[in-house]
Amino acid sequence: MCKKLVIIKNKLFFTLAVVRVNLINPGKLADQHLVAEYDEMLMLMAYVRKHQSLEGIPENFCLGKGHIKFFKNKLLYLKKRHEALKQEMRKRGFAARKTLDTKGIDKKLLKDWSPNPQDLQIIKKRLKQKICLKPQWYRYYGKHRSKEFLLKLVS
Repeated sequence: MCKKLVIIKNKLFFTLAVVRVNLINPGKLADQHLVAEYDEMLMLMAYVRKHQSLEGIPENFCLGKGHIKFFKNKLLYLKKRHEALKQEMRKRGFAARKTLDTKGIDKKLLKDWSPNPQDLQIIKKRLKQKICLKPQWYRYYGKHRSKEFLLKLVS
């Protein structure tokens, strides 16, 4: 799992970093969102390998606290999504060679899932917020696009 180093009162702590699972069609993601999700899903798998318990899994999709745990028992969904991300990355000319490996994972964690309209709205809102924070930073198929283009893409 990706960990972030935090210093509090001269002591070092590691905290879990956020892992993106953007839910929407990968073809509608900016290049940066696409590549980050592809990489961060592998970090989520490393976390699941170490923590295969079903305890504390939220019933509903959420961001923030519980986001990582929500996907612990939806690894078939994550595997399919990772393959879709790889396919879109290749269309855009990115190297996509990593595979989400579920060997050695408890079968009770290998469930499929489908986001509902409310889940998609949560993710779209977050993506729009991110785009609005740095509209000039994002690219689509390697080209800078307008904020309006990117916002319409994720709508």
